[in-house]
Amino acid sequence: MEIRCVDCKRELKIKDKDKEWRECFFCKKPVCFDDIHYVGVWKKGLYDEFIEVMPVCKTCKPKKWR
Repeated sequence: MEIRCVDCKRELKIKDKDKEWRECFFCKKPVCFDDIHYVGVWKKGLYDEFIEVMPVCKTCKPKKWR
């Protein structure tokens, strides 16, 4: 089975997941580390607030809102 990056179409190996590529948080498609973007979301924990960072592809990346 062939896996390719959703943005640059580079061929990826299944065994290199989390070493050379990750899945988009929203669409679950593979994205290489050269094309990956991250989105931070404020979360409220038991004692404090923190930022959770999620990997996203170019198409799922939200527009700048400020």
